[in-house]
Amino acid sequence: MSIPVFILLSYYLSDLFLKITDKKKDNKRELSKNFQFIFFIGLIPSLFVFRYFENTIGGYNLFWKLAFFSLVFTVLTTIILNRYFDFSGDSKVENLLSICICFFLLIPDVGIFMNTQFSNEGERRQVTIINYKEINKRTKGGNSYNLFIKTPYDSNERLEVEKKLYESIKEDNRIVLTLRKGILGYGYVTRFDAQ
Repeated sequence: MSIPVFILLSYYLSDLFLKITDKKKDNKRELSKNFQFIFFIGLIPSLFVFRYFENTIGGYNLFWKLAFFSLVFTVLTTIILNRYFDFSGDSKVENLLSICICFFLLIPDVGIFMNTQFSNEGERRQVTIINYKEINKRTKGGNSYNLFIKTPYDSNERLEVEKKLYESIKEDNRIVLTLRKGILGYGYVTRFDAQ
């Protein structure tokens, strides 16, 4: 599933619940409230949590599980806000999309942050074979150095490493990962070492 399709799914699901729960019109509700900028609440943490996402083993799997969990928060928030504010105005689409984007970004960010910061186990070392290496140019200049390994979640899980480590490793070589299992059950790479 792609991100735009998921956000549209979230929007239509929220809209459906609004139509179901909006049977009783309450004239005391405020008619025009602008929630169009609420998506910044979800966008700002994404700027800081993205690096944790890259070094989480099974990070994409965790992201999509948390994204589906965000549907619950989106629907509940729209139902609660609908009790106090009127969503039937001209900016209904913009308001609902902003709420959907906010929770689509916020819930996975919080979940990935919790997984990397809170652990109920100690660190462990794991030797892994590198499938292949790749250098990508960044949009802001410079390069990113990526190693691809096989994990239970993906046959080519990407890990971003420093240039010095990248140059010291050959393809089909082994790398030692220092992992810490997070509170949500996904491993997080805290350190990379060449073997």
